[in-house]
Amino acid sequence: MSDGAGDARELAMSVQCAFEQPDRAAEFEHPGFVDVAGLVRRLRHEGREVVAKLRSTEAAVAEQRLAAGAAQRLDGLSVPGFGNLQVCVPEIVQLPHQRAALVSPYLGRPVSALPAAALKVSGEAVVELLTALLARGVEASGCIPRNMFGRDGRVILIDWEDALLVPAGAEPDLLTLMKWDIAWSDLFGHDLRLRDRIPASMPSGEPELDGFETILANWLPAGTSRREVRRQGIEVTLVSELPVAEAVPASAAHLGHLAEDVLPPQLGVLHAVLTARLREHHGESAYAALLGRLHHLVKYPRPTGPELEELGRGWVIELFSAAEGDRPAGVVPLRQLASRIAELASTGGWPAACARAEVAEEITGRLARVVLAALAREDLDLLLRGSCAQGVLGLGSDVDFELSSAEFPAGYQPAEDLVIEALGCLGLAAEGSAARPTERDLVSADGHTSRDLHEWCELRRPGAAHHDPGWTTAFLPAPTAGALGRPSQYEQQGREHTAKYLWFESRAALARLVFTDPALSPQPATLEQQLSVLPRLIGDRETAELRDLLHRTFALREASSPAQAADEDAERECFHLAQRLDHLRHRLALPGPQQP
Repeated sequence: MSDGAGDARELAMSVQCAFEQPDRAAEFEHPGFVDVAGLVRRLRHEGREVVAKLRSTEAAVAEQRLAAGAAQRLDGLSVPGFGNLQVCVPEIVQLPHQRAALVSPYLGRPVSALPAAALKVSGEAVVELLTALLARGVEASGCIPRNMFGRDGRVILIDWEDALLVPAGAEPDLLTLMKWDIAWSDLFGHDLRLRDRIPASMPSGEPELDGFETILANWLPAGTSRREVRRQGIEVTLVSELPVAEAVPASAAHLGHLAEDVLPPQLGVLHAVLTARLREHHGESAYAALLGRLHHLVKYPRPTGPELEELGRGWVIELFSAAEGDRPAGVVPLRQLASRIAELASTGGWPAACARAEVAEEITGRLARVVLAALAREDLDLLLRGSCAQGVLGLGSDVDFELSSAEFPAGYQPAEDLVIEALGCLGLAAEGSAARPTERDLVSADGHTSRDLHEWCELRRPGAAHHDPGWTTAFLPAPTAGALGRPSQYEQQGREHTAKYLWFESRAALARLVFTDPALSPQPATLEQQLSVLPRLIGDRETAELRDLLHRTFALREASSPAQAADEDAERECFHLAQRLDHLRHRLALPGPQQP
């Protein structure tokens, strides 16, 4: 493609310019083409149309070597219905920062862009094609319609990154056969059942798991063999991605492939699990309806950052809404809840924080129910913690939660990670059990279960009107008056002169007053509920003072930025509010943080 060192340098400059200025790159003649990661460019260089694929230098060299090896083995091969086969061996163009581009001629529309009838090939011809490659010792999982181009009575094959050069006539891996089955069935519009027509095998011993399988393995019972993980992964993917006749023009295969690029890694796997469940439990029509909605979301061949966020957000809404099934009358659609959170995303102040907490609680509960059902972990409790549990979620605050049980007292991370990813797609930052306080003010008799005092006072299951620590109730006795009347382990570490710590201090003072009163059982959990009972406990004047401190420390916390040091005015306000908190606790005989 390049002739000499000078032309190679000029080609490298053209390729680098195409990646640095994507708006100057030409579009591909394939309506279904989507390049989420921005790794492919079509460009013109010295009158020639070429395609460049960005890789690391090491990966580019490996792929070129595989393509050259496949070209040698397949030289002269002709298959009825397809004609002569030709391997496209790309040229490597070195780029800065240990990157390279694999450059090849632009070949026009791939086979996948054409209707199967126009190809005039049958399922038998596909079987003959794939077995012919195997007979020459080439196992190419990428020998699928989107990587094949018809030119002058021959078919050109691209994309050799996952190819294997194997002994002639070797059986393909089951994973390779699955990819063939899905992609070729998608072209024909029905299940070709290649898995019944081409013998395949599992590698001897325990196979090395790919990224999809590694995530899936974490969701299966401990001790599940890698062979069983692969078997289940193939089974789920086939159900999820084989053609759905009612969904045309939406493609289950294309959308399943795209989900892994659009969504965070674990949600990409959950897409396969949830869609397989939907198809098996609710039928083709329900699945076709979901595919149609997802297909409608895909609007850009090369989405920008905001466009990709919009796509991921819509994907999560549609996927989880379909997984929820029919909602009872009066239940707000997930789409409406997500819109409300988006409206509140930049709105500060106490009323907005209360509204944000209410919506975030509902969304978290809905997402968690879907995740727990998919992972068959309905035995886990969803417990809210922190300010969201207390009904006030300020700007910059995370949704703190856990999915835990007596079996998983430190939280069940696979489920929590999924909920965190899903919340993130909807614009809600969240933290699971990994962010829990490590202090042990309350400890079970066997020592296996413990809680920080302040965290325990916050615990609440979504929808509960009062303090509700869920499964921990059976293991942790409520704190005694003595425990509430002395500094906690966290407070013993001393006061931090920050807005965040003052916000904690004011909430801790309120909780102590409420949880010390034996007449309040169960205790109110949200800050507004707790404030409503204070006049009976400490009188109107002190209630007004504590309410003002709560609102002022909240406002200071919401205005503070972790990335910037506090200015002098903020520092003076922190000092002033700390003094007021000290005086209030002294008057009410409440403990507080250790003073230096």
